[in-house]
Amino acid sequence: MKSGNLLIRQAATADFDRLLPLFERFYREEGFEAAVPGVAGNLRQILQREDTAAFIALLDERAVGAAATSSSFGLEVGLYAELEDLFVHPDWRGRGVASMLVEAAADWARANGCSDMEIVLTPHGQADDKLAPWYKARGFTDTGRVIYERSL
Repeated sequence: MKSGNLLIRQAATADFDRLLPLFERFYREEGFEAAVPGVAGNLRQILQREDTAAFIALLDERAVGAAATSSSFGLEVGLYAELEDLFVHPDWRGRGVASMLVEAAADWARANGCSDMEIVLTPHGQADDKLAPWYKARGFTDTGRVIYERSL
């Protein structure tokens, strides 16, 4: 996907060093500092697995945004995808980069047989009164579900 000098594509293992600082910054901004040490190892897995994908937004070869997606199978909907992480460098927000990353992730999910794509809004994201309407404008709906997590 290309728009002017901006290129959005599925990331490869060679993109690791450009993606890592973006995802680490994302977790810091979201208030998940404790997760940052594990991001590098998990990113390596995302770039290598068949049921996950990362996407990179490049402006003249400079990484300005990233997204990570996974797929799973559930009794209710069958194969589905989750847009796990979406981050655009603050200097490039409001220019359509995030929308293009969402569409690249949706294209990947569709091509891999997923019936839908989900997102989870963190407390930080929920507090941002612009984020939920932004996702709704891109076709996401609030299911009213609440996620509980149990650490293993």
